[in-house]
Amino acid sequence: MKRVLSTVLSALMLVTIAAPAASQDFPSKPLRIIVPYPPGGGTDRVARIIGEKLAEQLKQPVVVDNRAGAGGVVGTEAAARAAPDGYTMVLGSTATHAVNPSLYSKPGYDPIADFVAIAPLATTPAILVVNASLPVSSLQDLLAMIRAPRPGASITFASAGAGSLQHMAGELFKAMTKTEILHVPYKGAAPAMTDLLAGHVTMAFDTMPSAMPHVRAGKLKALGISSAKRVPSLPDVPAIAEAVPGYELLTWYGLLAPRGVPGPIVERLNGEVRQALQSRDVAEKLANAGLDPMWSNTADFAAMVRADVPRMRQLIQASGAKAD
Repeated sequence: MKRVLSTVLSALMLVTIAAPAASQDFPSKPLRIIVPYPPGGGTDRVARIIGEKLAEQLKQPVVVDNRAGAGGVVGTEAAARAAPDGYTMVLGSTATHAVNPSLYSKPGYDPIADFVAIAPLATTPAILVVNASLPVSSLQDLLAMIRAPRPGASITFASAGAGSLQHMAGELFKAMTKTEILHVPYKGAAPAMTDLLAGHVTMAFDTMPSAMPHVRAGKLKALGISSAKRVPSLPDVPAIAEAVPGYELLTWYGLLAPRGVPGPIVERLNGEVRQALQSRDVAEKLANAGLDPMWSNTADFAAMVRADVPRMRQLIQASGAKAD
């Protein structure tokens, strides 16, 4: 018995000694950021902006791993099951951590229990866009088109999938305007944008990083922003709330890791994110994508995620939205 006890104590001592050593050596190999959506969307763009800077700071490659499927569930679940060593993170968002747990009966992960919050990165409103060829020039024109009798035809809105910011923004818009608009879900923002540009769907409530290049190129018309007020980067685009009082929906992006990552590594990554967001080049890239940089300590970020879950649950229940 003494021999067994001695062996157990020795093993515990080795673990105790090894953990700080591993933290001090971190990172000693490439890191991975799982993006639970296809390349080309807003989440993917945020991951690549921050990943490139972290690679520069940490002197290790940072690989963006796109794991699309089920509105972000597939990639987020994969991140939750990854080794808790700090080398795998997920680019989480309002959709993956606040919406999906209520939208899906069995998402395969718990947004709070299965993750440790590292740091928020940015927030952004949705932007209501239509194909440039659509004969409307304002949100009022669009609402008139939606409400007009259209025998045999449907007004449609595209989204990056059930539970995405695009989906929830559209459901909230339908509920508050008491209109019928058919939701057309895609496997990510990029394929949804492809069909919008081709005129196969009427409209989309897209993220600004995804939509703005096409707005600037004149391929899409921007009719409204989902923030409570107009944004400085698009002063001529009205807030949807100007025509639909009380309408507001923002999304956040942030880095999270599997529960169990050692505290010193979490704090190291949090500090690296803060340094990255303070750099001029990252700030400019985020601003050009229509994103507002956001940083907080790990405790405040975790509290923000916890508070967002019941808030989005109420929205989902009120809208009647369900996973497709």
